[in-house]
Amino acid sequence: MPGISFDRAVDYYDATRGYPPGVAEQLRDAIVATLSLSRQARLIEAGVGTGRIALPFLEAGYFYVGVDLSRRMMDQLRRKLDRRPYRAHLVCGDVMRLPVSDAAFDVGIMVHVLHLVEDWRQVLDEVRRVLRSDGAIVLISDERDGQQDAFPAPRAQVLKAWSAILDELNVPPEQRRDGAPHGLDERFREHLQTRGAGVERLTLLTYRQHPQTVRSVAQRYQERMYSSCWVLPDDVHAEAARRLQRWVDEHPAPDAVYEPPARIDAMIARWR
Repeated sequence: MPGISFDRAVDYYDATRGYPPGVAEQLRDAIVATLSLSRQARLIEAGVGTGRIALPFLEAGYFYVGVDLSRRMMDQLRRKLDRRPYRAHLVCGDVMRLPVSDAAFDVGIMVHVLHLVEDWRQVLDEVRRVLRSDGAIVLISDERDGQQDAFPAPRAQVLKAWSAILDELNVPPEQRRDGAPHGLDERFREHLQTRGAGVERLTLLTYRQHPQTVRSVAQRYQERMYSSCWVLPDDVHAEAARRLQRWVDEHPAPDAVYEPPARIDAMIARWR
């Protein structure tokens, strides 16, 4: 059984998940420096999507293969690459069964993918399979809690309200995907270590997110822009969205603009 396709998100994905100008390039440079990558390095990304991670590597001339279940997402990336002097090697396929040969790459990259698949252990093993003996896996997570500021960021406020509403509606875990490991779950570290990797976690960079408000973030939940909303039955989502609107209407400052602090963390597994 394949993971969750993001076909339905293609029209708004970049607007809701994209980085501010320059951040993606800084992320590329941090990965290159951390791994001491040469220009001859071969990279593969499981879940390449519209290329927010891939594009800076392609612009720098790296050999880069992207695999994704969503052909529409990759079509968006192809349009970005149109008439440019570099090209991505894009493959429509299931990341649980990567359609590439063994030991073909130096680095495997994944960003917010493992909570979307049926078996995240199999995905990690598949990426390991396609790496050379001294390869590295880079798991990347956008950390957006904003807790170092005086009050929580809009995303954190809305998520807390949304979770409370789902509790009120007695939504079961399987309709909320609560059991899926998110971010840089320690279970990833443990599994990679059983496969012989040395694993470290580090912060690659910090930045400020795009301006947002409580109302604008709530609207994303109401319009089912996040994959966590897709598994909710339509009637349950409609009622949750109605209650969330009431919460927004009662919020003391729903339209206050905020640029939350964020950081990009990585869990890096290396084989020597």
